Amino acid sequence: MTKTKNLLTRRLCAVAVPALLAVSLTACGGGSDAPDDASKEDFCKAYQAEPEFDDALNDASPEEQAKAIKDAVTKLADDFEKVGTPKDIPDDAREGFEISLESARDLDTGDIQKAIEDKNGDFFDNLVTGDDQKKTKAFDDWASDYCG
Repeated sequence: MTKTKNLLTRRLCAVAVPALLAVSLTACGGGSDAPDDASKEDFCKAYQAEPEFDDALNDASPEEQAKAIKDAVTKLADDFEKVGTPKDIPDDAREGFEISLESARDLDTGDIQKAIEDKNGDFFDNLVTGDDQKKTKAFDDWASDYCG
């Protein structure tokens, strides 16, 4: 389980946090109320955060593991939205930030459970597609450079 959990954690972080990590704030035309004046320190701390899991999950059922992963990623997205982005983030990267947050929140526990049971986290790669995928990549590339 630990190997599977680590694989899923990495994929969730790749989608939900920069990218995890959870989407539709911009896809629905909404936009985020996340601040746009975050300090570099606060932004990078949030960007580099990882989901926290209880060690008891090692013995939990796939259903319980999926719920815990969903809850952890949703919390990361919520925390990251509270921090927001720095003033100098490019527009496409800011849109990617918003899409990533929503994607993290839209994770389906059934899909996570199936990935755990199949030992395959590939469905995370398909959460964001098309232009939204370009924007989340722009965000991830920008944030990786920014946080060095």
